[in-house]
Amino acid sequence: MKKEHSAIIELITQYLREHPNQRFGQALFNLGVNEFVDKANPVNKDYRLRDIYSDSDAAIRLRIEAQLAHFKKQKDAE
Repeated sequence: MKKEHSAIIELITQYLREHPNQRFGQALFNLGVNEFVDKANPVNKDYRLRDIYSDSDAAIRLRIEAQLAHFKKQKDAE
C-alpha cells in the first residue's frame, strides 16, 4: 500500500468513527471523493458524477482534507 493510500484510508476511517450513522458511499461523497461534473456552474447544474479515474491519490487526499477543514470551520462557527 502506498503512503497516500494509507493517508486516505485513515481520513475516511476517522470520519466514519465520528459519523457512524452515515453509509460508506455517503461518507465518500460528503468527503469529496466523488463529485458532480460541474459543481462550479450554478446556472447549468450537471448532477452526473464526475469520472475520477485520472485523479491522483494526492488530489483525492487534498479534497478530503479540504472538506474536513470546511466541516470544522462550519462547526466552529456554530
